[in-house]
Amino acid sequence: MNVELESLRISSAFEGIYDLPEAARYLSASWQGPQLLPVSSAKMIGWIRKGVASQDLVEVGGRELLIGFEDLISMRVIAALRAAHVSWPAIRQAEHWLRRETGSERPFATETIWTGHRQVFIEWKKQLVSASTSGQAAFDFLLEFLIPVHGLLFSEETHMARSWEPSEGVVLEPAVQFGAPCIKGTRIPTRTVAGMIEAGDSLEYVARAFDQPIEAIEEACEWERLLRAA
Repeated sequence: MNVELESLRISSAFEGIYDLPEAARYLSASWQGPQLLPVSSAKMIGWIRKGVASQDLVEVGGRELLIGFEDLISMRVIAALRAAHVSWPAIRQAEHWLRRETGSERPFATETIWTGHRQVFIEWKKQLVSASTSGQAAFDFLLEFLIPVHGLLFSEETHMARSWEPSEGVVLEPAVQFGAPCIKGTRIPTRTVAGMIEAGDSLEYVARAFDQPIEAIEEACEWERLLRAA
């Protein structure tokens, strides 16, 4: 076997893999809505058992559950929908319709989602539609009143989410530092930066050491503070 190809296969197998406690902290820390959105491992297991993540995970024991980046994004969208009081039947209906129409196993990780009026909206074939009512057309002016699920960028080739910005200046990308939170536009893990500050280094020193503006260091430390509080 070609050594380079095998190396790529092995490295990609470890891109963006998260245990549930870690994923739950990311979701809780990233929430910027008007009310607190606590997400626990138990809650995420319940979502997975409902079949809204990879179907391969439905029967996996809770202690053995690991999720990929696409499933993390799906959970992030579901958390936002639940916080907006979208019911489980509406979420399931939206997911089933999107799976059928897009052919994607994880449509919440491939589509830009809005929510409002306790429904799930997407832009489908240049028309705003309600996925939770099987693609019923909606008036475009509603976009002004809907809540977008922020922070996602999608691949032009696969349409799958390729990065998530859970907090200002912080990004998760599955191929960068194994999907760990990093300072936006770099490969610098936020935990490394926060660890140096906690060890006594000054903001100015850390900024010079990584050739980053002080604001980027402050944003990384704020994200790590949110994680600890989650």
